[in-house]
Amino acid sequence: MMVTEKIIKILSNHRQPHCLERPQSLTLRSIASLVEHSLPPNHAVTSDQIQEYLQELQAQGEVLAGVGNRFCMAPPVVLAEDPTNLSGVLFKGDRAYLKWAHQALKTGQSVTKTHLHPKVHSFHRIKESLKNQGIRLLTVTDSVEHLPIPEKPKLYLLAGAEWYENPFQSLQESGSIQAYMPKSQWQTQGDRWQCITQADLASDSLLKLSTGEYLWFEAGQVYELSPDVAALTLFWLDQQAGLPLRVAWDRVPGRLNLQGISLPSSYAQWLWRLSKSDPVRPRTRLFEPSQRAIACQALTQLRCTLV
Repeated sequence: MMVTEKIIKILSNHRQPHCLERPQSLTLRSIASLVEHSLPPNHAVTSDQIQEYLQELQAQGEVLAGVGNRFCMAPPVVLAEDPTNLSGVLFKGDRAYLKWAHQALKTGQSVTKTHLHPKVHSFHRIKESLKNQGIRLLTVTDSVEHLPIPEKPKLYLLAGAEWYENPFQSLQESGSIQAYMPKSQWQTQGDRWQCITQADLASDSLLKLSTGEYLWFEAGQVYELSPDVAALTLFWLDQQAGLPLRVAWDRVPGRLNLQGISLPSSYAQWLWRLSKSDPVRPRTRLFEPSQRAIACQALTQLRCTLV
């Protein structure tokens, strides 16, 4: 079993004690420990590798990331290309619901399969059958209508996420705090993260700790951000600086290179659904001609420059 499949199984099997229909979130450390104990000794993986797997699963819409380096399975969803193409649909998210999806759609397949072939053929009937099991049916178009726009974190939404410790004092490592500071249009996203000291800290700063947490500093207060809010914030900071991120896009073959780029999960999930992986280039997606304009539209909404 692949490591990603083990992570999915672990997160799907851990349920909230008093609400079994919902998965329980686990810390990165707990997930790494459980994966380590499930692998043979000669197949050990590091915590950093587990975090990379989790980020990939988050991009695919399988996993949700929260504050404190916690992760849980995403709500169950079945994806169809469009309402008229229902011969094959894809299940994503909480695998505790997978068998119910098979039963609702009368697939006759093994209940472990995530590519489903419904015997129910009406889009409305499929949607209602899945809804009765707590599963959403979405088309690709549905899934992109409400993509969030890059924006500054809203303080009223951060109530309860205050970080009362001084991060510069609580962390002992030199250079363990970075701020997102776009300075040039030629910078990669990684280059825009710069190590800072407390003396360099200015209001409206997005910070990243060596332990993986994201912080927002505004009006003398520090708040912890979820990875998704942090991702939208850094694209907002690009806009404020007038320095959009450059993204490699080979238009004719429809090849999008996302190596080294962190996207908000909603955007990443959409692009993943519309494309296929490049077998020889990691984090590179291949788009059919009919999907290329839509991919460009999403990146334009993030104010990226396609080059």
